Amino acid sequence: MNTEISRISKLLKYNWEGPMWYGGNLKTVLTGITNDKAFHKPGAGSHNIYELVTHMSCWRKFVLENLKGNEAYSVEINSEVDWLTKYEPTEATWQNALNEFERNQTELIDALTTFEDSKLDELVPGKKFSWYILIHGVLHHDIYHSAQISILKK
Repeated sequence: MNTEISRISKLLKYNWEGPMWYGGNLKTVLTGITNDKAFHKPGAGSHNIYELVTHMSCWRKFVLENLKGNEAYSVEINSEVDWLTKYEPTEATWQNALNEFERNQTELIDALTTFEDSKLDELVPGKKFSWYILIHGVLHHDIYHSAQISILKK
């Protein structure tokens, strides 16, 4: 069936593994990034690729927890949960971040299979925005940070 939520899910899948009309999907962008490249900071006060990936995962988890009905789950903007600063820059740390990101993608797509279009305009419980805005927000957020990662990768 061609529902709004199925179209959003398709966009999330395409953004993850393609094809996207504007260029590289997330899997392509993240392919071939070495440990050194993942943790390299281009300048003071900037984020590295690892921090961008964990930040994206953080907000996917926020969406997932809300989809599961966990109204108490929250993320403080610019907190240590939102933007990690304490980590070991190792290959294992980088691979764990990539694995978690992919796991979050799978969980998100799975969670959306039972979500109904009729809920899209409803407010997320305890929030001031709709499900439509929240779910679309993940896609927009991923595209924005994917572009940053593409630049840092070069």
